[in-house]
This record gives sequence, structure tokens and C-alpha cells, in this order.
Amino acid sequence: MISAGPSGFYHAPATKGILLTVGGLSLLSSLLQMKTDFHLQLVPHLTTHYQFWRLITSHFAFSNSTEVLFGGFIFYHLRVIERLYGSGKYTAFLLVTVVMVTLLELAALVSGHTLGLNVIPAGPFGVLFAALYQYSSVIPSTYEFKVFGVVLTDKIYMYILAFQLIWSQSPGSIVAAACGWMAGALYRADVGGLRRWRFPPSVANLATKFVLPIFSSAPAIRSTATTFEHRAAPARPPSGRAALAMREYIDAIASGGAPQGSTPRPPSEEHISTLLAIFPRATQEDAIAALNSTNNNMDGAVQYLLDRTTDSPAPASNAPPHSAPASSSSST
Repeated sequence: MISAGPSGFYHAPATKGILLTVGGLSLLSSLLQMKTDFHLQLVPHLTTHYQFWRLITSHFAFSNSTEVLFGGFIFYHLRVIERLYGSGKYTAFLLVTVVMVTLLELAALVSGHTLGLNVIPAGPFGVLFAALYQYSSVIPSTYEFKVFGVVLTDKIYMYILAFQLIWSQSPGSIVAAACGWMAGALYRADVGGLRRWRFPPSVANLATKFVLPIFSSAPAIRSTATTFEHRAAPARPPSGRAALAMREYIDAIASGGAPQGSTPRPPSEEHISTLLAIFPRATQEDAIAALNSTNNNMDGAVQYLLDRTTDSPAPASNAPPHSAPASSSSST
């Protein structure tokens, strides 16, 4: 099972924009029979016809429905990276990655032409694998399991889907994935201060004012119903012992504790230290509260701290107010 926090695109407008753009352009290119206009080919498109616009358009559409399905699912799951970085840093990461991947792919085509490499398939392979590198480096695994004695984590499901894309149009797809992985490693290593680059404030303000309202989403409404029949049936107010137990449970959650009779598993030191490394401003009590509220689920704890960071007001100044010196009056 793959978990990436709450469902939907809450706090992930850039991911929503990627899925809509890539999915829409992939569908249009198929309907209009324009698939051949998106892949990157050295000869004759770049060297003879000088179609340098392919260096940009090659990142915006997949060439078949299988790549759209797997790539879209991976991008959707990688929204946890945007929630961790913030939309501003994540969009800056996407632009930096596109530039690096384009240069690396062009260098690979030129150097590999004598070995038979002439085409890089259409699609955001490089951006996807650069984001996947951040996922493998930053996001901790939620659980582990063994298969024939081999210890695996829940991240294996993402890697299986990624390998489907790697071999989809080899060798070009292998080269594109390698360029993306290399770009992600360079960004993570902060080569040349790449991680510190941001959009200018004027551009960020325009995007916040005009673009963000288009792709922003409200938080998903969680339902406790397990079947469609339960969801369609009107809710009945609890009565008797059920109502009393529910009130005790809600009071326990509101007070930060656990319901009576339950013995929750205490958070591990590894999870606490991981959260403190991701959120330097958080205290150990904040990390423990986040893990307790999500039943030691790391993805949920990260989202919990992100929401707390977003919703918390700016701290008030602790400096004591200046008081005017008391005037001494003599009584006569």
C-alpha cells in the first residue's frame, strides 16, 4: 500500500498543474496526431531542421497511455515532496530541473550518437526521476517487510512503477531517467547553490495572485463510512453508551491523549529524530504529538507538522512593554 498523506491536492497546486498539463497535452497530441512533434531527436530535427523548440516541448507530453498512467500516478504520489518543500520551492525545483535535464539530454544525444542513441522519448521523464530522487533521499519509509528473507520498504511500490517507465522506450527512456536522476542528485547536493534559487518576488506575487487560485484545492473531507451504502445512508445520532464512549474518545483526542483502555505504541527515537531533522523549528514535544496523532505514520506526521506550521500565527514579542517612569508627587 502506498501512502502520501491526505488524498487530493491540498497544499499541492504545482502537482495538480503538472498532471493537468501533461495529461491534457498528451491527450491532445494523440487526438490531433501530433505525437511526432514532442520527442527529442538529434538528426535531423536538431542538426538539419533546427527545431530547437523540441528542447522545451519534449518535457510536456507522454507518447502513449501507459506512460501517462504510470507517470501520472508517480507524480500524484510525489506531491508529498511539494508539501514538504512548499509550492514556491517546489516550482523553483521544477524549473531548475528542466534546465539541467535539457542540457544533460542534449549532451547525451551528442556523445551517444556514434553508439546509436538518436532519440529521447517525449515526456517529463527527467523531471519525474529528479523528484523521485528527492523522494528517496528525504521522505522516510513508513514500514518494512520481508520477501524471501530480503528486507523491503513501502517505497518499493514506487520504484516498481518507475522501472516500468525506465524500460518503456529503451534505450532513450533509460537515458532520460538517468539524466533526471543525475539532475536530482545535483540539486540535492546544492551544486552551485541550486537549492537556494527562488523565483523573483514580483514573479512569485503574480503567480500567487493569478495562478494559485486556479490550481489550489480545499482539504479533502474524510469519511468514516466503509461502503457506498453507509455513505448514502443518513447519519444517526449515537445514544446511550455509544454516545458516552464517543464523547470520551473526542475529549481524549482534544486533550492530546489516548482513549481509555487503549495502549498506543510509543513513537520511536528514529521517527522523532527524522521529524526534527525535517522541521528544525519543531520541538521534541511537537514531533511526539504529531506521531501520536497519526498512529506513528511518518507521512501523516509530516503533514500534521506542515498544517501546524501553516496555521500557527506569528510569535508575539516577549519584550516587556516600556512603562513611563512614575512621577513622584509631593503631598502638601
